[in-house]
Amino acid sequence: MLTIRATARSAALLVLAVLLPLCGAATAAAADTPVTRDDVYRALKVDEVPAAYVVLVDVSSSMQDKGPDGVPLYTTVKRRLADFLGSLTPADQVAVVTFGRATSVVHPMSAADRTGGLFDGELPRSAEETASDHGAALNAAADQLERSTAPVGAVLLLTDGAVNAPGSPYGRLGSPAWQQLKKRYAALGADHKIMGYGLPLAEGTRVSDVLGGAFGAPRILPVAPAALGSQLSAAKDQVRTQKALSVLRAERDDTVAVSVSGEGVSQGGPGHAGVRTGSGTGGRSRTVEVTLESRAAHVPLTVRLTGDGGSGGPRLAQAGPAGPVTLLPGEKKTVRMTLTWHQDPVFSLVPGSRDFQARVGLRAEVSSPWTPVIRGSLGDTRFSAGEPVVTDVELSGSVPGRTPGWLYPLVLLVLLLGAAAGRRYYKRRNPLLSGVLVVTDLRSGSRQSIPLRGRQVAQETDAGQVRAQVTVRGRQDAGRLVLLLRCERDSPRPGGERLRDTGTCELGKSTVLCGIGFSHDTRSETEHGAGEPREGTPAW
Repeated sequence: MLTIRATARSAALLVLAVLLPLCGAATAAAADTPVTRDDVYRALKVDEVPAAYVVLVDVSSSMQDKGPDGVPLYTTVKRRLADFLGSLTPADQVAVVTFGRATSVVHPMSAADRTGGLFDGELPRSAEETASDHGAALNAAADQLERSTAPVGAVLLLTDGAVNAPGSPYGRLGSPAWQQLKKRYAALGADHKIMGYGLPLAEGTRVSDVLGGAFGAPRILPVAPAALGSQLSAAKDQVRTQKALSVLRAERDDTVAVSVSGEGVSQGGPGHAGVRTGSGTGGRSRTVEVTLESRAAHVPLTVRLTGDGGSGGPRLAQAGPAGPVTLLPGEKKTVRMTLTWHQDPVFSLVPGSRDFQARVGLRAEVSSPWTPVIRGSLGDTRFSAGEPVVTDVELSGSVPGRTPGWLYPLVLLVLLLGAAAGRRYYKRRNPLLSGVLVVTDLRSGSRQSIPLRGRQVAQETDAGQVRAQVTVRGRQDAGRLVLLLRCERDSPRPGGERLRDTGTCELGKSTVLCGIGFSHDTRSETEHGAGEPREGTPAW
């Protein structure tokens, strides 16, 4: 026995050793389990959202016919209807309308948990009507829906026959009464989600045409009296989905608010923040606090933060392990982020302080773990957790303005090159003079020779009766070197005004200015001889 017990104990320990890791794995798997539709329903408290049901029951005599299971159709309807009403939530509302030749609201719109007397005396014991006025029943259903403020409404039409209403304004599909009925339901659907469900209990009921006369897109379930219970449950499930969607429609577009705070940070209005960076230089960094606040009323959010200032610009990165931030509805969380940037001196001709400015965009991408369920199981393909929120963070400070070391040598080089170019230009505009300028008094024939040296010669001349100031310099004229002469002479007459004139004289040629003859001799002064004109030079 001791051996058996020890063996059993060892076996138990072995089993535990095997099961414990499996339990841990199961817990980890459960933690990673994706969100289901029921999870969303519970979070949205769908069972507390009211829905208004109006059940239209055909009580024409054909409803006493037996179905495939041998049970009269009317009996099956009452049995399955009791199960259906019992599955509704206390927030739901129900109205029951019977129709045949006449239409009767046997149970006006009221809470679903107050239908106890429906099957004891409100519903007829048997179906004995001789006609089926579906239009009048749908009109009575609209009356009941107008009495409810529920965001979702559903009309359940249970019938085994087509429209048979002699003398009724709804006796013919498409009549003015049906057109007016369709407008009425369209008006009801403007403020609430109203759905029409057709539950045919026999072939040939044309339920699709009947409900189509009132609803734009009715939902028609298969002909299956035996499956009426499951079909009613399917309609309830779809209504439950619409409850959830009605809650989600109240979500705001701007689901996340973003604010930036910290040392040197100022708020510049929604979507803007300023950071004072001081006057330091080089690589800089600062930790700021980014506060995320969920404005969603029901949906949990996931926020991913990134910060980019463009190529070479500032950067924002989460301090510590980077990852998404989860926010429950209305929750607020603060994340520390590191702002990095370069604040280097700027080029300036004059040393001094210069403004520094840069920008980084803080982008909050918003998503939700509910999105796959809402777009998939709930069918809202346009659902979005919110648009990205971008906050402009403006950096401002000062940096030194520095003159680079190569600037002054460059300026000196430019000045030297400019001086050299100016000198070359001056030499071209004022070429070196050579030869002799002969000044002649045209009346007496007296002459005076002025040797030409350098780039300009200015001299008083005294040739015979002539007293004059002569200035000579060279000039390029159409590619030829000529002499540019300026002469100022005392007036030949006593008391007269001083004579002034300018002109040119080609090399080896002569001209007259102020009544004085000027001629150029290309020989030097020693070759020319004092007062002797060169051969070929005019003797005046």
